[in-house]
Amino acid sequence: MTRTFGALALLAATLLLMSSPSASAHPGGLDAHGCHHDRQNGGYHCHRGPLSGHAFQSKQAMLRQLEGVSGGATTSGAPAPGGYQEYDRDLYRHWTDDDGDCQNVRHEVLIAESRVPVSLTADGCRVVTGEWHDPYTGRVFKRARDLDVDHVVPLAEAHRSGGYRWSAAQRERYANDMSAPEHLMAVELGANRSKGADDPARWLPENRAYRCAYVRTWVAIKQGWGLSMDPAERRAIAQVERTCANRGQ
Repeated sequence: MTRTFGALALLAATLLLMSSPSASAHPGGLDAHGCHHDRQNGGYHCHRGPLSGHAFQSKQAMLRQLEGVSGGATTSGAPAPGGYQEYDRDLYRHWTDDDGDCQNVRHEVLIAESRVPVSLTADGCRVVTGEWHDPYTGRVFKRARDLDVDHVVPLAEAHRSGGYRWSAAQRERYANDMSAPEHLMAVELGANRSKGADDPARWLPENRAYRCAYVRTWVAIKQGWGLSMDPAERRAIAQVERTCANRGQ
């Protein structure tokens, strides 16, 4: 009897350990899709992105599902030319100098957004000082080196939301688009790097007064470029929009 009870107690303890957060935690980092291979239990699990919370038998199965979530069509409505392509920043040729004046898009944004005339390096190619109001933090900066030029909808987010179907020329246009003033913005370096490739479900500007404008810009860019939004992203945007409406913003 004692031996049987001891065996039952050991079984109960084992089941408790298996159900504990530490035992069910998945080792390893997440890939560009917000997923990873579960080396302990097998399969492929997603913790971020449009398929967050879903488990698949393989990465290939996830990619097939992702194609369905994203609509399986290009921005023109034509069928997608192929399956999902892993994000690589090099796919998006950025900071180009199409007019050949030696000032690339990053520096042209800095020039356009400075509230005072900028100072340039001796060769006239790079911005050194100016005056920029960063809407993410609400702070003012005078040194270009303290700033990043942010893609409001980050390149990685654009890619997983449909940009993976684009041609190289479309990706380059997206990465360097200055036709809409808020597509690219000069913001504090730390704020931009804190944001990373997150959508509004995971990151919003610390400057609460700018959040209404931020989500409106986000939605406008996604709609303008035919990019999808996942459920968590939509919920977060809707919540901000309700707050803005209640405040009359």
